[in-house]
Amino acid sequence: METPKEYHYTYYSYEEWGRGYFGSRTCECLPEEDIKYFGSFADKTFNPTHKIIIKDDYSTRAEADADEILLHDYFEVDINPHFANRARQTSTKFRLPKEKAVEIGRVNGKKSKELGVGVHGRTKEQMTEDGKKGAQKTKELGAGFYAITKETRIENSKKGVRKAKELKVGIFAMTKEELSKAGKKGGKIGGQKNKENKTGYMGRTKEQMTEDGKKGAKKVQELGIGIFTLTSEELSASAKKAYANGLGKLPKEVRSEYGRMGARIHMQNGTGIFSLTPEQKSELSKRNNAQKWMCLETGYVSNSGGLSKYQKAKGIDTSKRKRIA
Repeated sequence: METPKEYHYTYYSYEEWGRGYFGSRTCECLPEEDIKYFGSFADKTFNPTHKIIIKDDYSTRAEADADEILLHDYFEVDINPHFANRARQTSTKFRLPKEKAVEIGRVNGKKSKELGVGVHGRTKEQMTEDGKKGAQKTKELGAGFYAITKETRIENSKKGVRKAKELKVGIFAMTKEELSKAGKKGGKIGGQKNKENKTGYMGRTKEQMTEDGKKGAKKVQELGIGIFTLTSEELSASAKKAYANGLGKLPKEVRSEYGRMGARIHMQNGTGIFSLTPEQKSELSKRNNAQKWMCLETGYVSNSGGLSKYQKAKGIDTSKRKRIA
């Protein structure tokens, strides 16, 4: 009877928003197909759903164990709260002394780099493709991440976030400045990638984005949230504050140019007032003119535009008004 071929590999398993675990493994299937194994950890609170194959071209298990020792030492997994490893691997399971295993690991790593084999022999594109294949296989088998219900995934994510916050690891170990810098860097890289691959925001037409915007606005209006939770007075005050902190600080000529640019864009895209039919424009004008506003200082009554002109001419704050009809 033919002896089954054994594959040796090192891996990193992790919770989607939580801790991780480094280990080595021997299996009789291809490492990328060994999707149900996430480690021999004893911590029952650790629930990994993802796994990354770090290296899978070892000749013996001892070589894989040697690299595991290096990983454990480098990341100090026995004292680092991010890891579920309760202790460091200190020997290649009695195959070699620790010092010899470390030396083998270093030699193997250097050799792999020189020869361009293992992880050093694969391009980013190949690793990305392998990751996609592994994810697809996991999905087909309903294992790992896909073996968990949506509710459980959400709950695990919440637990992971709470744990990370308590331990001050991951993003919770970063200052506001570091978070801002990382966010900008990630946004720049992600944006460039989306632009190259025509994905995300860059993969949609102007028409699609306009349509989605309309749907979103309609939904917000139906739910009575966001801007639709504000009264007319609150909207007016908010708009004035935004204007004072933004456009209001710009020279009059610049503001005028921005206004013309906005009008041209709306005209080209057929949005805003340019999306209305003559009948709709007429109806909108009638509605606006039908509104009656009263100056809170003098009691003068007019429509919105008329009252604004009156108050400005009198030097009265235009926020001092009340809609009466």
